[in-house]
Amino acid sequence: MSRHTAPVIVIGAGLSGLSAALAMARAGRAVTVLEAADPPGGCCSTTQVDGYTFNNGAVYVAVPSLLRRTFERLGLDFDADVPLVSIDHPHETHLDDGTVVHLGALDASWVEGARAADRTALLRNGLRRLQQDWQPLYRRLLDDVLPFEPSLPRTLGQLWRYLPMLAGRADRLIARYFPDPALQAAVASILLYTGTAPQRLPSSQLIGLLALLEEGFHLPEAGMGAITAALHRALQAQGVSVRCGCKVARIDVGADGVNGVTLADGEQLQARDVIATCAGFAVVNHLLPPQAVPRAMQRTARKAPLSHRAVAVQLGGRFEAMSSAFIVNHVPEMRRQGELHQVVRGTPRWLSWTSPSQVLSRVAPEGRAVIELYAPVSGIEHASEWTPAMTGRALEGHLAALRKHLPSMDIETVRTLDPPAFESERHLYEGALYGIAPGANPNAYFPHRSALPGLHVAGQTTYPGFGVPTAMLSGLQAAESLLSVHR
Repeated sequence: MSRHTAPVIVIGAGLSGLSAALAMARAGRAVTVLEAADPPGGCCSTTQVDGYTFNNGAVYVAVPSLLRRTFERLGLDFDADVPLVSIDHPHETHLDDGTVVHLGALDASWVEGARAADRTALLRNGLRRLQQDWQPLYRRLLDDVLPFEPSLPRTLGQLWRYLPMLAGRADRLIARYFPDPALQAAVASILLYTGTAPQRLPSSQLIGLLALLEEGFHLPEAGMGAITAALHRALQAQGVSVRCGCKVARIDVGADGVNGVTLADGEQLQARDVIATCAGFAVVNHLLPPQAVPRAMQRTARKAPLSHRAVAVQLGGRFEAMSSAFIVNHVPEMRRQGELHQVVRGTPRWLSWTSPSQVLSRVAPEGRAVIELYAPVSGIEHASEWTPAMTGRALEGHLAALRKHLPSMDIETVRTLDPPAFESERHLYEGALYGIAPGANPNAYFPHRSALPGLHVAGQTTYPGFGVPTAMLSGLQAAESLLSVHR
């Protein structure tokens, strides 16, 4: 069986796996996709509970232009397949002194509270300056770096003139553009999703703010699962088999490299090429025989820092006097925002949540809403150390905190996903939300092409970035890497 003509097995039917499989199928290769969960979609999917639609991971679309181009490379029309709704009021941040800062498009950003007019002018001036200074870097990343296989020479060749900007710290960059402490806190709250304090993040993480200013945030009309559903439909049209409920127990290796996989039920499937879109850590620690793991992958698995963990708390019900904002933050000053990522006893002082029903009414029954928030998980080495009792305490504390802001809320449905659930149900290694920590050196990621013949890796631990388009690009580039070997 030649590697040029043998079937390809793709492990995982999330964004990366579906993209890799579609690229392979369009190149004429026979492909089988194996997904451990019952439905495809991975972390870009939704689940319905009691008439409410909850996200299983990804909560919004940033950088839609990159997503359109990625769909186009796969032969798909993104706007036809996944119509988007713009989030008109994306971000609202409340400070302890009563100041409220609204972030969105430049002319739609404003401040409520003391000296509102002056501080609104300061906010818009800082955003305008930041956008002007960073827009060339943003465009260069989107046009000449992210669409291509990660390469240090390419990255340095394209971004060398911006290296001084990228080398700084996020908190110092924010302070340079926004002298007002309240504005600093509001802009820094854009970074809460990273799970890392601003003073521990490189300035490059402010690209997320650039994305908001340049393109805005969006939701698919049919919810986040519409993106993976479109990829799944395209695979079905190509006649590609996506086998759900098929957990891979190991990748089988022979004298000349990969020769197939063995499923948890003992079934063996032959293949000369495997694209593993589960975490690179899982490939090293669970799927490959220890003697077959390439040394470079062993080193990466030892040294690469895992991202944060959290408990997803998802609520359906009636919430009187809710803000119209999609993201609502109640935060301290910038230097203390790392406290939001640490477990506290009792009721948290500060809180952040999203409400997709403010944009898509269909995700909740009429007259009701959905709120989703992430309670921090800290102080554990492994997901298995987190217990149901810990999840119960996190839920109790965060509901009490939320009730302080929405005192008349009437909760009808509660769903939680804790680190063990993220690991077992969403197949995130150790329950880490992004695999490798945001802001990690690009050299910390697993390369798409391994030293083991026939093994290619994609997914959240192979690509700097943790958004929807970068996840797709990871799978697409792994497929292109495989195809280039056989040309």
